[in-house]
Amino acid sequence: MFWPIRYRLVGLLTVGSMINFIDRVNISVAAPVIMPALGWDEAKFGVIFSAFLAGYTLFQFPGGLIADRWSPKKVVAISCLGFSLFTALTPLGGLAFLLMLILRFCVGMFESVSFPAYASINSRWIPRREYGRAQTISLSGSYLGQTLAYPLTTWLVLTLSWQWSFYFNALLGLLWIMIWLAFATDDPAQHRKITKAELADIEENRAARPSAPVSFWSVLKTRQVLFLSLSYLCLVYGVWMIILWLPTYLVKARGFSVQQMGWIGMIPTITSFAGLVGGGMLSDILLRRGFSTRFARAQGPALCIILGVPFLVTAVLVPSGALAISCFAIYLFAITSSTGGYWAVPLELNPKLVGAISGVMTGAGNLGGVFGPISAGYFFKATGNWALPFLVAAGFAVLAFLIFFFLVVPEPLASESARAEPAVERRAA
Repeated sequence: MFWPIRYRLVGLLTVGSMINFIDRVNISVAAPVIMPALGWDEAKFGVIFSAFLAGYTLFQFPGGLIADRWSPKKVVAISCLGFSLFTALTPLGGLAFLLMLILRFCVGMFESVSFPAYASINSRWIPRREYGRAQTISLSGSYLGQTLAYPLTTWLVLTLSWQWSFYFNALLGLLWIMIWLAFATDDPAQHRKITKAELADIEENRAARPSAPVSFWSVLKTRQVLFLSLSYLCLVYGVWMIILWLPTYLVKARGFSVQQMGWIGMIPTITSFAGLVGGGMLSDILLRRGFSTRFARAQGPALCIILGVPFLVTAVLVPSGALAISCFAIYLFAITSSTGGYWAVPLELNPKLVGAISGVMTGAGNLGGVFGPISAGYFFKATGNWALPFLVAAGFAVLAFLIFFFLVVPEPLASESARAEPAVERRAA
């Protein structure tokens, strides 16, 4: 069966995001073993988690901007090379707490540019009718990676050592880079194996790229970008808390063994994968069937968030560990179903600045993510209550819904010349 080149490109990005996520969550899976080995408590590990997220947050916007203006292919390759290198060096962090913070910050810094660059390259390769699902499928490897990281990291830690989980994952990244550089191009017309029919389909059906300029600085001041970013911040605050603390929560609060956690922890990540892919497909289907752009890209996805909130609350209040896992799984399925909308809105605002807008959005989201894991560590240390951090995350998810549903309007950003025209007319009058 012949697969169009753009589908193969998306498949390769999916594998890349899988490796990206294995490298970022392996430390959380190994945390119950690393903490006693190094003599570090939950509060210290909350800071380590947040050191990664600090680096991941600061370089989202610059990474997307560089991908828009330079070469998304090269940006993706440099990103993977950087986070693979610092993943391999992570075991050295056991020598000193400050060194571990620096190494995890650098892993986050290089990983931060990957997903905005994915959005930039997909905006060049993918017709508008397919963009939502192409972008979410590209990112879905993050949950495949997280799913694989649970049993793989657990096996490496228990069979070899916690250090080997980092060495092995770094090797995966280096192998992927070689394949990426051999296959990918920045633009469909540059690919040697693309057919004329596929190239014509892409060029005729890509989102219209405005000829009038919109500066990237104006993006930072646009109300729609700010609302989108604020909503994403509220959502991701809790997402990162769950990603990084769920393994420890399952062991310490629910009484699962490390080996049981390695397998049971896969369940919420599998449903997250299904939600991410399904949400992107749903957004595209709604758009093709005549629903408004606002409903397909913002309001419909926002409804997924509010439907999931009761399950997060239930997950930490029920006495049954099995039921708690089920509720976490349903919650993550619901909120990741909204992700297709979040990643499609930047394309609707301005196809030429997809990477930059996505970088602002994800940068804001991961700013919330910085505070999520570190606050969870300190909440537990101060109160001994594992439920409290997750209940706070549920409150932030409600705010994310309200902003996304009522305030985000995915319409093209006005060009600078268009914004200047009314002022000129007023002066003439």
